[in-house]
Amino acid sequence: MAEKLVRSLDEIREEISKYPPSLGSSLETSVQEITETLSESQLSVWAQTGVQIASQTARAWEVAEQYYSLSIKVIPYIPFSYFEKWADCGISLCERSTTIGSAFFESSPLVISKLRSRHIENWSNLGASLYRGSWKSSTLACKFFESSPDLLQSLTFPQLERFVSFLDSLSHRSYDLSAECLGLARKIFPLMGEDKDAFISLASTLVETSWREVKTFFDAGAKALPKVASGERMRFIKLSEKLVNSGCSNVPMLMLDMSGSFSNVKNEYHVEILELADRLVSICPEAVTEFIKSTPVVLERIDIDQLKMWFEQGIGILNQNKDGGVAYFKMESSRAEQAVELISSSIEFERIKPVMEMYCRGLAGSEMNLAPSDDLVEKHIGWVSNELPSTEGSTVYVPSLIDKYLTKERNFSWLKVVSTHQVAHLEFGSFDFVFGESSKIFDDVRSDLEQARSEVMLENYPDDDSERIEVNYTTDIQRFFNLFEDRKLALDIFTVVEDGRLDSKIKMEYRGLQHEYGNIQRDSMADRPEIKKMPAREAMVEFLVLLSLQQSDVIPVPKQYEEQARTIRAIAKTVFVPDSTIEDVAEATIRIYALISDITNEASSNMDWQDLNMDDSFDESYEDPADMQQMLQQMAQGTDTEKRSDEQEFQSSQEVGFRGDFKPELVQLLAQLRMQEGDAGSDGSDPISKEALEELLQNSAELDLEAVQGDVQNTAGFANKLMEEAGANLPDMGQPSQSPLAHVDEDGGSLEADEPQTFVYDEWDFRADDYKPRWCIVKQKTMQEGDPSFYGNTLNNYGALVGRVRRQFELMVPETFRKVRKLEDGEEIDIDDVIEARVDIKTGVSPSDKLYWKRNKVQRDVSVALLLDTSASTAEAIDDGNRPSDEWNAPNDPKEYMDWLKTRRSGSVKRTYKRIIDVEKEAIVLLIHALEAIGDLYGIYGFSGYGRENVEYYTIKDLDENFSDRVKKRIDRVAPLHATRMGPAIRHTTSKLAGHDAKTKLLFLLSDGRPQDRGYSREGVEKEYAVHDTKMALDEAKAEGINAFCLTVDKNGHDYLKTMCEDIGYEVLDDINTLPERLLLLYRRLTM
Repeated sequence: MAEKLVRSLDEIREEISKYPPSLGSSLETSVQEITETLSESQLSVWAQTGVQIASQTARAWEVAEQYYSLSIKVIPYIPFSYFEKWADCGISLCERSTTIGSAFFESSPLVISKLRSRHIENWSNLGASLYRGSWKSSTLACKFFESSPDLLQSLTFPQLERFVSFLDSLSHRSYDLSAECLGLARKIFPLMGEDKDAFISLASTLVETSWREVKTFFDAGAKALPKVASGERMRFIKLSEKLVNSGCSNVPMLMLDMSGSFSNVKNEYHVEILELADRLVSICPEAVTEFIKSTPVVLERIDIDQLKMWFEQGIGILNQNKDGGVAYFKMESSRAEQAVELISSSIEFERIKPVMEMYCRGLAGSEMNLAPSDDLVEKHIGWVSNELPSTEGSTVYVPSLIDKYLTKERNFSWLKVVSTHQVAHLEFGSFDFVFGESSKIFDDVRSDLEQARSEVMLENYPDDDSERIEVNYTTDIQRFFNLFEDRKLALDIFTVVEDGRLDSKIKMEYRGLQHEYGNIQRDSMADRPEIKKMPAREAMVEFLVLLSLQQSDVIPVPKQYEEQARTIRAIAKTVFVPDSTIEDVAEATIRIYALISDITNEASSNMDWQDLNMDDSFDESYEDPADMQQMLQQMAQGTDTEKRSDEQEFQSSQEVGFRGDFKPELVQLLAQLRMQEGDAGSDGSDPISKEALEELLQNSAELDLEAVQGDVQNTAGFANKLMEEAGANLPDMGQPSQSPLAHVDEDGGSLEADEPQTFVYDEWDFRADDYKPRWCIVKQKTMQEGDPSFYGNTLNNYGALVGRVRRQFELMVPETFRKVRKLEDGEEIDIDDVIEARVDIKTGVSPSDKLYWKRNKVQRDVSVALLLDTSASTAEAIDDGNRPSDEWNAPNDPKEYMDWLKTRRSGSVKRTYKRIIDVEKEAIVLLIHALEAIGDLYGIYGFSGYGRENVEYYTIKDLDENFSDRVKKRIDRVAPLHATRMGPAIRHTTSKLAGHDAKTKLLFLLSDGRPQDRGYSREGVEKEYAVHDTKMALDEAKAEGINAFCLTVDKNGHDYLKTMCEDIGYEVLDDINTLPERLLLLYRRLTM
């Protein structure tokens, strides 16, 4: 440094003038900024350092320019003596590589502010240690200096040193991998808190054991650590390190799996799970990840303390049998399941479903089906809670997991009670309400109230005639609820009164259940909201709920409404008797509604409260008041529900858990739709239109659109769902759609099947060598019916072929019995074998003792699904030369075109030419005719669609369906549709075949061209994507034991079929006219 001190600034300027002018400009600019900061000698040292840097190589002046501009940002942070050391570090680095020296100077201003002065030289040495003279090591060293500001934001300097030591070790194996880990570290370390030492230690260990996994480890760390409770990340990393040291492979993937499990359990459980895992790693490292991966599933059924008991049992098994122990912790052994079952206090519905179904059938004295509430919610027909029991009129639904109590016995008792209550809805007529049926207990006022409302409407609309005012009701219960201005209040009252009636009926009819039922009623009282905090009208409904539970000696009521409460109590006492009916409940509802609706829903703070004694001795029998007609008139006017300025919005009462979700209007509606579908109009009544259905749902108090998940959040959507559930034909639902279809972005995410008869499938992406999860939606529909004459006409047209083929197919039927000889035991002695044995004895040979024969029954066991491509291309004429020139007389207007196309495809337009689809339909007819002769199980399906969310799958004949005239009619309606997304259609067909037991299963794909669809395969774009997805779908079928065969009429089919059908059979048909005969011959060959 001494030489630098004696040189003047002018001398230095003269020397710098030898370099490009920008270096001198940089010097002068910086001098102006630091002249007052440095002494003359310090300024000279500072300036001379730049000359020293510039003189090293031809381009080193560029680094000197950086030095001048950046050093003035470093000087304020450190003493000048340390500045000189910093400058010397830069000179030293530039001597080895100007690129590294440049990176050092560039990063210094941000680093120096975070680094203690005494660490400057060590920091420089860290970067220098990564350089070994190659360009890759130079890149790594530069990247280290560039990353240093971010690293020092998260690491202490000792940690940085250990991290560089790790990078240095890794760089001996791969500079690229070391550089990638350096980049990832900038993202990972900020997530770690105090866990960085353990992470660096584990990374260093991986370098020695499996260095190729290090980058994956960094990737996994970035994803895994945020999922682990912050205080337990150090232990998580230490556990991972133990797995590495114990020889486990692919630890990064194990980290991801384990962290995924931790994200699915409560954070407070992480410490205890990791403690157990630490014990397990010393006994059997292979079991550790399986244990952690199982914890979310196990903890759904038991608590954390019970998990420890379950764990101890697993350790015991592990000490005896390693494989058995690993299977235990994977939850892949019956002992693990039994242990959870024994330890758990909860009850899984699926495990006791057969017992509960027998119990419910015994109660009802008839067939009774049970299912988890999840199934009902997923139908999207109005039920939204999977925690509540319910019924839609045909099946009883209960929660899938019952864990309300600490013992199995009490949980099972609760399940018995809730199942009994739902069965009682069906057995005791909750959904059998008839508006005109008389009450047994009360004077009927329903008709009077209805008449009064009609008169009010006439008064309000004097210009309308009576026919305009008359309403046609879909169901009796809809007609009943239409009597009330506030349908929500009416439904609440009706529900409570009916539940109270059923409770009384159950305890009388099933006396053995009285004790358990009473216990559940008492327990439900603890879950009720505090009545004194409720507004007046809501408090009166809650009073009715508590009254219906029949478990209170006294119930508080607003003092000013004590008289109304006494009247409600008297009505309830009258109807809560075993022999009351649903019509009695309706009459009671009217009377209670009249009382409660007249009460202002004012805040509880404005009210005084009075305890009302429930002792029977205080009750009097109920009699209608003298002003009953006046009360009905007031209800008809609707003045009872006009909101006052000082009252709150009325909120429905909280459900009583064991009673479940009661929806009488929806259940009656479903029953009506099912009856309509079953009778098919045989009684002459008009079917329920979709418009009438939507209007009913619009007015229903039972439908909560806001609580519904998915796309069905309007009455039109619910109307479709209800009609589908009932099996009713929706407008154009089963008919192939002709209008443009809604679609989603092909680059979007996974899809959900939130409608009945829709199914989600993965799709294979050959470029990514992976599946796109939940990528396609298959919408299964039944083909509409047409003219059955097509079937008969086809048989007549192919008369000679039909007879010949049928005889050939009949020969495929095996003999009923086959004789099996040489048995030790059987039906009779085989005389040939006896003679042979005697000869052996005479000749001194030991005879065989297999002297019997028997007959074995031989049966043909074949299931086949024919999958028919109904894409738009099948509309092509077989011989365009025979097609009249004016046949395609389509209008230009888009709307007129769609109407014309719909008419044309429906078959109304007679054609004088034959299309590909027509020959395919003829082939179907002949195949069905032949299959009916041999008794094979078969299904016929068509597919088309547009886009991954609209794969249309049409059932022409289902596998389990008997052949009938309806199938003949469906064949006639098969028509060309849209595109050809083969993969999901094949997967759906595979799932159908996989559900059937047969020795031979065949999937026969009949197509006219390569698979293609929007975003699936377009001409010239991604053509291979669709081919590879279809190939994968066919491979999946093969893995399920299903033989697949593809028959195409595309003469260019070899181009793609050799890839698509690499492992299965296929045939390209040169002449489409031979399709019917060839299809039959191929079927015979493939199933013999």
